[in-house]
Amino acid sequence: MSSLDVSQRQVKSTDRVRDLGEVFTPPNTVQEMLNLLPERIWNVHPSPTFLEPSCGDGNFLVAILDRKLQRISDDLELGKLPAGNSEVAAQFHALEAISSIYAVDISVDNVIGGRPGHEIGARTRLLDLFIEWHDFEFAEKPDEIARNIQSASWIVQHNILVGNMLPIDADGKITRRDDLPIIEYKFNPKDQSVTLLKSTLGDVLENARTEIGDDLMLFGAAEPTTLWTGNAFEIFDAEQTLAPRFKGPVRNGPKRD
Repeated sequence: MSSLDVSQRQVKSTDRVRDLGEVFTPPNTVQEMLNLLPERIWNVHPSPTFLEPSCGDGNFLVAILDRKLQRISDDLELGKLPAGNSEVAAQFHALEAISSIYAVDISVDNVIGGRPGHEIGARTRLLDLFIEWHDFEFAEKPDEIARNIQSASWIVQHNILVGNMLPIDADGKITRRDDLPIIEYKFNPKDQSVTLLKSTLGDVLENARTEIGDDLMLFGAAEPTTLWTGNAFEIFDAEQTLAPRFKGPVRNGPKRD
């Protein structure tokens, strides 16, 4: 499978740059930056975690997922997948890949989209790529991958959040960033199960101060609450965990109280 086209035409007004402080990284620059990462970052299992604190429309997120899915395709062909040498194993690891990507952005437009001129947000872009990869790899078995896509949809809704990663906004008000719910996914390739653990961004940021080698851990020693355990393809059955209501800046689209 050739690498998917992860570019997207960006049309941004000077008003949005002024009001949201948006600075967009061109897709070719994203690729060059990802090329600098060590090869182990793209390991299939455990799939290394990425956190984008100001994700915009998701240029980095989509490029990261594209590389993770490409590695799964390569390892499937080589018979090297930890969950087994099968299409179901590849689908299992695809869920693990998309679950390893986290992001926050201050703009509802950027995360969710759905407005004229900004119809597609980062969540949709990730899910579209996930579906496109499945269509390419498993085109003759659409019914078998439907539950995988449902679970991926649950994941992006919980991993890609509207919020402010700064502790205080421009008006000096507390942003409540520490209250953002964070779901950690522990995938077991032996039985293709997963355990979902719930914590908050505040806990994650506190734990992230612990360094191990050259890596900064997203999830540290403090044990979060178990939210759900079961078959990885049935994550959509897990309880919904909503982020606190967030009121965005002027050009953020629909207000959130």
